[in-house]
Amino acid sequence: MGLLLKFVMLGVVAYVAWNTARRWLGLLGGSGANRPVSGNRQTPAARSASPAPAAPRRPVVEDTKACPVCGAYVSVSAGKCGRSDCPQG
Repeated sequence: MGLLLKFVMLGVVAYVAWNTARRWLGLLGGSGANRPVSGNRQTPAARSASPAPAAPRRPVVEDTKACPVCGAYVSVSAGKCGRSDCPQG
């Protein structure tokens, strides 16, 4: 019974090691078979003729302050929230 348990445990360890190695090799780009094929196969001249991409949009950052009534942080430029005791506005 003990020998059978050792073989089963060896099989489980080998299975886990195999799947781990396969996943790491896939993440690291070990084989070219799993790589997606890009549909954009233009020549360098055709790529340079296309218009330049727009600049990436930057997130807007606003100052906030704590509401004296509810304690939530709200934008300084925000209007009234609709509560009767709202100090904004």
